[in-house]
Amino acid sequence: MTMIAAMAMVFVACSKDDDKENTKESFANKLTQNGTTCTWEGAERTLSRSWGSWSDDGEKYAIMRFDRASTTAIQGTGLVIYFENSYKETVRDFSEFTWSLSGDELKITYRHTGWAPVHAEYNTQELVIKGDKFDGTWFESSDKKFEFNYTKSTFTDWAKYTSIEEKV
Repeated sequence: MTMIAAMAMVFVACSKDDDKENTKESFANKLTQNGTTCTWEGAERTLSRSWGSWSDDGEKYAIMRFDRASTTAIQGTGLVIYFENSYKETVRDFSEFTWSLSGDELKITYRHTGWAPVHAEYNTQELVIKGDKFDGTWFESSDKKFEFNYTKSTFTDWAKYTSIEEKV
């Protein structure tokens, strides 16, 4: 009887681990729209906390591409370009990055010198992908966050911006 109970516990533990992996893969599939690459774009608002309350540090327009090696990968690379507004006339800044699903978080580490990594939980309301909409909050620290509302993008003019020497 003890043997049966122990075997049952092993199967339950394995199935919970499998569910976590499936959740990671499921989120990665949403992030790249079931492919190996997907581009998102939209408004991103920077907020800083000082003396216990959040202050608005302004809005910028982001175009963010997530790439991965295969349709089962739960990590990859990407590129973000920040513009002054949605007209995409004036580039504020840009950076390559790496992303990974680790634990319950999507973590992004930027290549640009001086940019801190950001993270958000993908299995809560911090990051929500529904169809062509991707909304959420990136957390840089307990005192800085970025709220965003992206939509799936058809932007393809990457070479125009990546040919500019990146500040690393």
